[in-house]
Amino acid sequence: MSFVREENLVLCNAPLVGGSIEVTGEQLKTIVDASADAGFKGVSLWAFHHLAVVGGGTSSEVVRSWHLDRGLSVPIVESLIGWESGDLAAIEEQCGPTFEVANYYGAKTVAGVVMSSEINSDAATAGLAKLAEMAGERGLGVCIEWLPWTGLPDLKSAWKLVQDAGAENLGLVVDTWHWLRQPGGPDEATLRSIPGDRIHCVQLDDTTRVGSGDDAMMESMTNRLLPGEGDVDWSGLLSILEEIGADPIWAPEVFSLQLLEAGPDDMARKIHDATRKVLGL
Repeated sequence: MSFVREENLVLCNAPLVGGSIEVTGEQLKTIVDASADAGFKGVSLWAFHHLAVVGGGTSSEVVRSWHLDRGLSVPIVESLIGWESGDLAAIEEQCGPTFEVANYYGAKTVAGVVMSSEINSDAATAGLAKLAEMAGERGLGVCIEWLPWTGLPDLKSAWKLVQDAGAENLGLVVDTWHWLRQPGGPDEATLRSIPGDRIHCVQLDDTTRVGSGDDAMMESMTNRLLPGEGDVDWSGLLSILEEIGADPIWAPEVFSLQLLEAGPDDMARKIHDATRKVLGL
């Protein structure tokens, strides 16, 4: 029997529009409906999408109702960026709206990433501590995702940053693409050392052990595989997560131009079925 709780399975549905940040109300409503029709009970919402549609003239209440009317929860909102600069005033301005969207939807945690190719550890620690403070004021958690091509390239560096920031509401996103492709490959020893409650979210997708070109970021945003179709050791990873007592949000995130060609409904269904299979649901 799988240790994964069904209610924790949601869809990162931004890939259903190819990862576009600026979307119309029609586009957002389409991917919300596709998520529900595929069988998901919730979504990982890009705050950019909510803010873009509201900025285009649709009320916040209407946008939220698109989710609620389809029975979709929003336990996690993405994405906090720019915080690694350590500029506290800029963090307030840039990340505040994302926190407000999370609060509006009743989310549990907000995900963040580092986009810079290099980071200053002291500045990033200060920035992450600021995010923790802003989240704590709203009763939220913050989970950080590492990206192999950035200044926060692997699980070990991401976990150290979380520890250095020193707040109990901080955790991690484990994206299985980045898990396999991080420098040195899967870091089982570090993952085993992390308390399970610090793994806020697992983003599920797949890839090959060796990249298809020189641009890892572009490959990650356009050529991910469905869970189970690549080289990720699902049994091994899931066993460690169960061992440490993790109970995360499970959020497949499959950026794929090939899958996108079939349209959002077909793409969402394929993601749903592949994810349930690797999770044993």
